[in-house]
Amino acid sequence: MARSSEAVQVREEWTSRRRKKRWYGSENNRMEKEAELSVFSRNRSEHGAVTVFFIVIFAAVFAFVALFIDFARMFALQAQVETLAHAASRSVLSAYDRELAERYGLFAYGQTDGNYIMSKVLQDQFELVRQKEGFPLLNARLDSSAVEFMHPIGTYPVFEQQIREQMKYRAPIDITIELLNRFKPMAGVMKEASNTVDLLGKLQKLYDQREAKLDQLLELQRQVGKTMEPYAKVLSGGGGSGSLSTLVDAAAEYPEFVSQVEADAGLEPEDRMYTAEISRYRSATSGLFASLDRTLRIAEQRHASYLPQAKTLLDEARRINEQMRQTIAEAKHRPEQAAYNEVSAGISTRSGNLDPVGEGAAITEIRGQADALLLSEELFASLASDIDRQITAFAELRSTGNTLQAQSGSVLSATAPPSSFASSVNNAVRASDAYLRQFVTPGSDNVLEASTRKLDAHRSSDKERKATEKAASATLKDAASWIRKIEQLKSGLSEHQAKFDLLKEKMEANRSLNRSLNRSVAGEEAGATSVNDDPSEAGRASMGMMDNIYGGLASLMGGMSDNVYQTEYVASYFLFLDVSVLNGLFEGKNQADALEAIRGQLAPESQEVEYILYGAHHPAGNIAAAFGEIFAMRLAIRTMEGLVKNAAKGNPLLVFAAALLYGAQHALQDMISLTRDGKIQLSDYLKVDLTYRDHLRLFLLLHGRSEQRLSRMLAMIALNTGVDPAERSTYVKGNVTVAMPLWFLPGVSKALGKVGILKGHVEGSQYYVAKQADFSY
Repeated sequence: MARSSEAVQVREEWTSRRRKKRWYGSENNRMEKEAELSVFSRNRSEHGAVTVFFIVIFAAVFAFVALFIDFARMFALQAQVETLAHAASRSVLSAYDRELAERYGLFAYGQTDGNYIMSKVLQDQFELVRQKEGFPLLNARLDSSAVEFMHPIGTYPVFEQQIREQMKYRAPIDITIELLNRFKPMAGVMKEASNTVDLLGKLQKLYDQREAKLDQLLELQRQVGKTMEPYAKVLSGGGGSGSLSTLVDAAAEYPEFVSQVEADAGLEPEDRMYTAEISRYRSATSGLFASLDRTLRIAEQRHASYLPQAKTLLDEARRINEQMRQTIAEAKHRPEQAAYNEVSAGISTRSGNLDPVGEGAAITEIRGQADALLLSEELFASLASDIDRQITAFAELRSTGNTLQAQSGSVLSATAPPSSFASSVNNAVRASDAYLRQFVTPGSDNVLEASTRKLDAHRSSDKERKATEKAASATLKDAASWIRKIEQLKSGLSEHQAKFDLLKEKMEANRSLNRSLNRSVAGEEAGATSVNDDPSEAGRASMGMMDNIYGGLASLMGGMSDNVYQTEYVASYFLFLDVSVLNGLFEGKNQADALEAIRGQLAPESQEVEYILYGAHHPAGNIAAAFGEIFAMRLAIRTMEGLVKNAAKGNPLLVFAAALLYGAQHALQDMISLTRDGKIQLSDYLKVDLTYRDHLRLFLLLHGRSEQRLSRMLAMIALNTGVDPAERSTYVKGNVTVAMPLWFLPGVSKALGKVGILKGHVEGSQYYVAKQADFSY
């Protein structure tokens, strides 16, 4: 029993505990559940805030990314449009004028509509892009395009640039092989010839001036001396008439006159026996004294005037002599020698030179003899002493004459002692005779004859020289006449004048174009090269031309210039005259037949190079100018040969004159040979052929670059092609505008564009980009 009650008690306690536990458990559960609901409610509030935050962040990121997507599309579009603009501009320039390119090597835009080409190329490109792209990332479209043409080929800088590009490889080779190599071998001997001709040409002029001064000096002394001849005649040489013809006669009869005067003294007139004799003596003697006084006055005036002039002439002659000495000294340092030396020392593809110990040395020796043309200071001192002697002699003569003249009154009044009168007359006669022997009367005592002999000592070759110069002058006149024949052809070629007039209009139009671009266009006179019939001047001028030619050759050795490029361009792309048509003019054919043969050959299109070179706007002027320069060049080369071949003549001025005669004769023959054969040898010492074209190239190089020449080239191109250079551009400026739709935030892009961040601009939802591409030929 006891065990069962204990068991019941335990079971009740356990049940009670379970009930309590169940109550506490449900309470705990309730409290836990309430706590859980509180936390869940708080968690739901926190989770909503995070979502909104993430949404805001995502929106900002999305807008930023979207903006960058459009930015990327914009930059891609800009690159694409720039590429398209360049390609389209190049495509526009592909439509160049083919005649200009093929005939003259020039590139200028043709007559196709440039805007059409630009638009067509761009449209085709956009269409091609659309076909290739599976997904149109840019989806751009062409909004507008435009083309602007600039820099016509008729402007000097553009034309020169194209010539430079066309000839920059060809010109240096051609000019070196065909010109420089031919002239280089004789640079040394031509330098010596140029120096010698220049020196002797100057010395010849100075020599002739000096000798003329000395001749004038002696002539003045002779004229002064001759004024004493009437004086001497009055004294002792028949200056009067009748029995009393001189003062010597009067002195001889003076004692008788005195006795007659004394015999009649104190007598009445009717008782005087010598009235007639006294009157005759007084009349004759008075006339002699008057003549003596008159002649002495004239002589005194001439001496006072002429002898100072003679001294001045002597001073001038001495100054000229010193000028000659200075000229000889300066000849050793001529600046023109540098060009010859540079050409001679330059590299050449041709071997050989003229022998400097032969031809060059012979010419140098001629120049070394120039000192022989100078007069010594002793000679000038002697001439000055002769003038002083004449002054002194006249002073003595005048003194005796004045003493005699002072006795005229006492002689006529018969109061002078006879011995005094006779002594005065004798003194005057001796002084007069001494003066005449020294300065008037031929003989060994004549001072002026001695001076003349001194001067003639260095003039031994003058007569031959003058004759040679006269012959050379005649030959030069023949050459001038030869060239005038060409120039006179214009009167028979009126049918070509209209084309030359048109050429002139086109040239002037081109000059006006360049003036309108604020360029200063220098004037230039064209004309034939005249042939001077003074051999010395002609020789110096021809050597001056050679100096310039070698100067041009020397400059091109230092580097190519626009002048060289233009020279070779003209020679390569323009026509020149067939000179064989001129041969009939100089081979004795009928002038009318010769003119008929030439008529068709003197049109502008047959002498393009000559026209460009000289610019004469009539059919024959340019040809005459070309042959004038050819003659001058041949005269220089042939004169060089003449110096060598006549070096043995001794006197340098005679050698010079003979060389000029040789040069003129052979230069004239060279021109005739050129019209017959089309070529001539450069020199007897250098067997190299030069054609008419070679001569023209040299003259183009010689004349140098000029804006007038550029205008003439463009005028000739316009005449031959019908293309106006002022209307054919070489530079294109292409403008392209492309539109693209924006995918995101066009407003933001527009705002960014306004502040300068974007290139281009936004209108609505479209982004526009404009690009410019410039290209030139």
